[in-house]
Amino acid sequence: MQKDMQQDQLDSDRKNLERQNELSKKQALSYIKVQIALTAATALLYFYDNVVAYSALTGGLIATTANAWFTYKVFRVGPASAAQAMLASVYVGEVYKIVLTSALFICAFLLITPINAFALLISYFFIHISPIVVNLPGKRTGNSE
Repeated sequence: MQKDMQQDQLDSDRKNLERQNELSKKQALSYIKVQIALTAATALLYFYDNVVAYSALTGGLIATTANAWFTYKVFRVGPASAAQAMLASVYVGEVYKIVLTSALFICAFLLITPINAFALLISYFFIHISPIVVNLPGKRTGNSE
């Protein structure tokens, strides 16, 4: 009897963990979609100045690419994996994200001429923090209930 109750609890916990993982994955993918949309919107800067436009586009692509890679690395390990494997996946994903971001910035500054460094860095920053901005309305409504 007690073994059945323990097994039922384990099954329930496993289902909850899988549900949380799926919700987290959907949220991460929605953030990537927002970053892609914002990055694409930087093309509108072409009407202002084409150097600013492709510099901003490059900054947005750097942020979006690095975040998408991190998301892939984190969620490729399923919720049924050991906690150590999941944590290792997060750490490895973050290291890869930093290395990828650095490499992409180096490539951008070495290979793209002329480049507007201010537009590239501002675009990178705003695209990078967009998940925080997107998540703020949800936090406010969650606190009021």
